[in-house]
Amino acid sequence: MRAELRPLAPFLVPELTLWLLPPDAPSWHGTPETHGMPYWAFAWPGGQVLARYVLDHPEVVRGKRVVDFGSGCALEGIAAMRAGAASVLCADIDDVANEFALKNAALNGVRLEVTGEDLLMHAPPEVDVMLVGDTCWPPDLAVRVRPCVRAGRAGALVGGPLRVPGVLEEAAVLPTYE
Repeated sequence: MRAELRPLAPFLVPELTLWLLPPDAPSWHGTPETHGMPYWAFAWPGGQVLARYVLDHPEVVRGKRVVDFGSGCALEGIAAMRAGAASVLCADIDDVANEFALKNAALNGVRLEVTGEDLLMHAPPEVDVMLVGDTCWPPDLAVRVRPCVRAGRAGALVGGPLRVPGVLEEAAVLPTYE
């Protein structure tokens, strides 16, 4: 699968380049059981919308400490650094996602930190903004994400096309493109 990765620009954020699976890669059409399809090798729609929003409205992150929650390929975190965030912590429980978050940051000329700590199991770190892209699509996970987002003093920007109504009503949920 690693051999299938290519530096690609996501559709909604063409100014960024990430190591992603191209649509013609065999792993793109497989299942996790058959190809080990990595969720982090895609620029998911909610993450693209968040990244676009952050780049178009840099004041939401400029000079602030940011967590990219469930960061995957780190698209949102990289956008935050490009928009002038003071720091970004990309949090994902997948070690390979964290490896590629660092590679993608280097590819885009920014520095960020990663953690494999499960933020759903601990108090969220002291930050100013949480970016939560495409992590609320299974209802059971959305219910678990809510306390983490609410426990922090940070503002939260949440993007995801399949979010569960009412679960994250305190967060600023951004529209997604269908």
